[in-house]
Amino acid sequence: MRMYLFLLLLGIIPLYAVGVGDKAPDFTLEKLSGGNITLSDYQGKIVYIFFFGWG
Repeated sequence: MRMYLFLLLLGIIPLYAVGVGDKAPDFTLEKLSGGNITLSDYQGKIVYIFFFGWG
């Protein structure tokens, strides 16, 4: 099972890899208060993104 997961991750990760100086891919997230927020709404501004999760 671990080997399959590892191979799956190797196939997915390069699709979303971004290098230094590359344009960030646009994405949309749901806000806790309702509605959505899109990265492109903040074009030209400094954006700090902090992802976290519970295991």
